[in-house]
Amino acid sequence: MASVLLALGLLLLLHRRTSASSIDFSQRDHGICKQFEIPVCATAASAIYDIPTVTNDIEAAAWAIWDATRDTPHSVQSIIKNTTVSGTFNIHVQLCVPKTSEQKDVLQIATHGVHYDSRYWDSAYEAEEHSYVNAALRAGYAILTYDRLGVGQSDKPDAYTVVQAPLELEILRQLTLMARNGSMYDLAAASGPIDTAFQQLGKPSKVVHLGHSFGSFLTSAFIANYGPLSDGAIITSYLLTEYLANAGSTSWAVEYPSMSCPPYDRPSGYVVCSKVGIQNIFFGGDPATAYTPALLDYGNAIKQPVPVGELASAFWLLGNYGPSFTSPVQYLLPENDFYVCRGDCKGLANVTTLAQTYPNATAIEVAIQPNTGHALPLHNNATAGFQLIFDFLGRHGL
Repeated sequence: MASVLLALGLLLLLHRRTSASSIDFSQRDHGICKQFEIPVCATAASAIYDIPTVTNDIEAAAWAIWDATRDTPHSVQSIIKNTTVSGTFNIHVQLCVPKTSEQKDVLQIATHGVHYDSRYWDSAYEAEEHSYVNAALRAGYAILTYDRLGVGQSDKPDAYTVVQAPLELEILRQLTLMARNGSMYDLAAASGPIDTAFQQLGKPSKVVHLGHSFGSFLTSAFIANYGPLSDGAIITSYLLTEYLANAGSTSWAVEYPSMSCPPYDRPSGYVVCSKVGIQNIFFGGDPATAYTPALLDYGNAIKQPVPVGELASAFWLLGNYGPSFTSPVQYLLPENDFYVCRGDCKGLANVTTLAQTYPNATAIEVAIQPNTGHALPLHNNATAGFQLIFDFLGRHGL
């Protein structure tokens, strides 16, 4: 009864939100996608951190220098006061379902990283080569992508005290629970326009979690803390080593969003990369063969501001011990990932060490995608990386 009441309440909230806003509905070659908002009720630990304010370009650059200074604490030492945050947060999602009769009945939940929103997974530029969403549909998977809190079309609350890692982890948990109990599909069916593809959906038989960069921080922490809720995980562009984020936030070349071009509607506490920062972080390999100027332009065009409280609290997601995770996990590392590996990921992943983090995982595999940087879909051989994921999932019955 409780789950029924929850679903009814969510449907009522969804109707109130979507009656005044448009629903994006799109036909794909291999599936159908629908975008809508989900009101997510979440409560999580939070904190007031001793971090600089950011209200202009000078303060944005000063924040980056402060953040990259070697004696700046990125731990509980930066906490002034522990607090709790609670509320209903509107999260913009896209649910896509495949057309194929060989649908796998597996739902992938993909979490993007910082500096982007869910469009990271669904490139509008040469989509057949660079959209992971389209590739997943072609392979028979349903896939849920979403704009994390503070990003894209989701709510953008206070960047210092609300948009923090523990709350984002709880939002991922709530979205997963909604997917597993079927209420996510009920919400998709209820949001207009009505389509039979969404009316006939049942609960997915399995849920796979997929992350990129900070989204992999969240995915790693999720499977560590809520292992029984995941049937498998793909960790891309993330590995916990001494080189992770070693280049520092000054390499991002940040600006204050409202002063950048184009301007972004953000309150105090958000920073956004300049184009050179996007190239520094997300692109790698031989620039003559790894990516094109058009891909870099597209990667810069879809960038998003980042809340500084999210970065101050990121340490909560690192190194979580996950004995409850009893499913397979793949680490997919771009060969020339500058942010994670200082430009060379070969030989850095130690499966024995990873197994100590997830001691009951049924499989732990590491794959290297050649001649690519941090943003794997925005490189020329993106489809080969997609196939590495699908091959891993297929080997493990997903």
